Amino acid sequence: MVRPGLSPGQPAWAALLGLLAALAGLARLDTLVAAGWLGLALLWGELARRRWPASTLTYGLVLAALLLPYIARNLLVFGHFTPSSGRALAYMHSGLESFALTSGLQLIAYQPALDLTWAPAGLLLLALLLLLALAWSLPRQRQTQLLPLVLYALTLTGYYAYLQQQGRPRYYTGVALVVVLLVCAWCAHVGSRWLKRPWRQTLVPLLTVLIIGFNTLVFTWQSSIQLYAPYQAQPAMYQAARWIAQNLPPDAMLAAQNSGIFQYYSERTVLNIDGKLNHEIIPVLEQRQLDRYLRERGVTYIVDLAGVGRYIERYSAALSDAPPRYELSLGQRLAIYGQMVAARLGLAPPLVAADATVQVHRPFDELAVVVQTFPFAADATRAVVIYQLRPTFGGRP
Repeated sequence: MVRPGLSPGQPAWAALLGLLAALAGLARLDTLVAAGWLGLALLWGELARRRWPASTLTYGLVLAALLLPYIARNLLVFGHFTPSSGRALAYMHSGLESFALTSGLQLIAYQPALDLTWAPAGLLLLALLLLLALAWSLPRQRQTQLLPLVLYALTLTGYYAYLQQQGRPRYYTGVALVVVLLVCAWCAHVGSRWLKRPWRQTLVPLLTVLIIGFNTLVFTWQSSIQLYAPYQAQPAMYQAARWIAQNLPPDAMLAAQNSGIFQYYSERTVLNIDGKLNHEIIPVLEQRQLDRYLRERGVTYIVDLAGVGRYIERYSAALSDAPPRYELSLGQRLAIYGQMVAARLGLAPPLVAADATVQVHRPFDELAVVVQTFPFAADATRAVVIYQLRPTFGGRP
């Protein structure tokens, strides 16, 4: 007896698909890129069969109904349909030094099939071309099935690599899964023919062991580097947060760039000043009014890496004559990449970053008192510092 179930084309199937896509989007916003491509694939399939796009409409309505409350809240709170973190990351990485034509190769570097995070750009490009060749050799039906995921991987990589200038592996988790699916699809396609000879059957487990061993060695090597790296600041940040919890008044108002770890473990309010958790800060940074903003918000302590003072000087017009830094638009970012391509082809001179020399006339150290210092475990010359702001901080010169 065959039990009835959901099948593609049924409204209930499309509604369930919309529900899953909405939940994935609420869990991580960039999965909506995959949801969008999936919706276009549904629409294309129905139009190609000359059918009314009932499944596509059902999918889109369920997806929109579940996401609208979240989008409405963002518009009311942040003034934008997305949270503030994306805008803050784009602003933080808007300097010319963050732009690189090879950033898109992260698509092939951050995947678990074969660890290539150590590889130079030339080898990554070769691996990417090989992946494209594997995808091209698949049967047409399999290519059609995988096309929405491939477009999702390319779109997400383009967004993070060339609009956000992000190179952290966690942003490419979904892309990595698509790469693995392509490799698995190719292995399934050629496996039955390729394994007909007995000697090839013994080669497969050997190759599997070699890949697993190589990935394990790279992981162990990179983990040991990270574990004992002199720049690891989290242990010192945790110590500072616990010191705050035990020694500062419960109503103490603090500020930090790395506010998450400090607020969680200090049990105090810690105002974020890099924009990832504070939608108000980007206009403040552009207007270079950070010191006055902190004073108006009642901040009396700063806790962060020792270099946070230079950050406050950079974005405070009363403390320095640093040139203003504005948020780059999409057109400006694309123009920078266009100039980089032209320079690589010899059609334009290389881009040179403008001189960002900061002329400080009121040093942060004169406006704050060091309350406590927490050196890094692997590098005593670096530390997390708790500053108490003087009454003159944030006032007019």
